[in-house]
Amino acid sequence: MKILYISKAEGADYLCDMIFHGLRSLFGPDVVDVNKIHFMYKGTPYPPFFTVYGNLSEIEVDRTDISRKIQTQYFDMIVYGSIQRCQSYLDEVCSTYPAHRIAFLDGEDDNVICSVRGRGLYFKRELDVPDTDLLPIQFCIPKEKILPEIPPKTRLMSLLNPADRTTYTYYASEAVYYQQYAESYFGRTMKKGGWDCCRHYEIIAAGCLPYFENLESCPPRTLGFLPKNNLLHARIMHDTWEQMDQRYDIWLELMLKVQESLRAHLTTEAMARYLVERVMA
Repeated sequence: MKILYISKAEGADYLCDMIFHGLRSLFGPDVVDVNKIHFMYKGTPYPPFFTVYGNLSEIEVDRTDISRKIQTQYFDMIVYGSIQRCQSYLDEVCSTYPAHRIAFLDGEDDNVICSVRGRGLYFKRELDVPDTDLLPIQFCIPKEKILPEIPPKTRLMSLLNPADRTTYTYYASEAVYYQQYAESYFGRTMKKGGWDCCRHYEIIAAGCLPYFENLESCPPRTLGFLPKNNLLHARIMHDTWEQMDQRYDIWLELMLKVQESLRAHLTTEAMARYLVERVMA
């Protein structure tokens, strides 16, 4: 599967970077990142954040003669990792490839739909309209970040509270960040810029259940791959913790279900596979 992955590559762009991570993990050097997303590779001196950044091995990738390769349909599909931020080669791509072989990813927090709509398959992250030509997509996490076993707990709620900036000291390092979730039964999360957030997946990966505030107000087509009913149950479980009998066993059963859903649908590879299957259908 030969894929041209087009992006600006000038700074962290979570959806763009996560889907690229999944595609490269699946298809290796056949996924050509233009521009090179340099901060995704090991050894990058100043990764924008952690979890998805600085994890890919440097391998030989042929980034030459991109225009000619587009014109000869060398690639099986074209992916725009962030269509609102980068439209390089767009006229060449749209005049050469059928629309069903072009994917436009839109990971912005807003509800704006780019004018390229209709020229390819349009995947929108914060999707709050029923339009069937717009396809859902969301953040995801490298599978290697998911703990293989649920760690022992020392507290009910995690120390990092996204509503309290004084707790952001736990972003000091990746190890500290994940540890304070791993030691907790629940981790607080919420809508901020948008409904989707890396934090949701990082909490689950650490063996912790998200306490997702106001989740019932989330539009049906946003966060559609997340097991929302299970997370609503988790919130009730937290709020009735002291009244529950056999609470650890009940918590563990729900935790394992949620983490299994993460493995099945919300790793970078799983989300990249979903994208490819929709484009190549």
